[in-house]
Amino acid sequence: MKAIDVSVSINIACPAEQVWLLLGGFDLLPRWVDSIASSRLDDGGRLRYLEMADGVVIIERLLEFSESERHYSYALLEGPLPVSDYLGRVSVRDDGEGRSLATWSSRFRSEKANEVEIATDLESFYRTGLERLKAMLEAQQPVTGAS
Repeated sequence: MKAIDVSVSINIACPAEQVWLLLGGFDLLPRWVDSIASSRLDDGGRLRYLEMADGVVIIERLLEFSESERHYSYALLEGPLPVSDYLGRVSVRDDGEGRSLATWSSRFRSEKANEVEIATDLESFYRTGLERLKAMLEAQQPVTGAS
């Protein structure tokens, strides 16, 4: 059973530090992913319980978090997808001239014959979330220092 990789990146016309304020919050997915109704942290902020709009609960564990490098990775512990060894990662980096590149990716295994369908669904889910994040951030007025 081979590992499947899914990755979606999107350019955002905001500095990486501004994008990270929203993207980097392990508990902030409901703010920029429409299909996630709520998020609750446990275990000192390392365990995330996501309730989807349809009532399904997904449980994930934070594995690595770097404020300075602006990325975190997490493992899927429980959820509706027929996958194993799921490792997700979100990150943002400067892309020059006040812009940034945000990425949401994962690697997983599936014993099901529909692994391509699972990968396509995840890619669509990541893209929809990142596009909403982009729209939200680019609609905001830039944060400036006091004059």
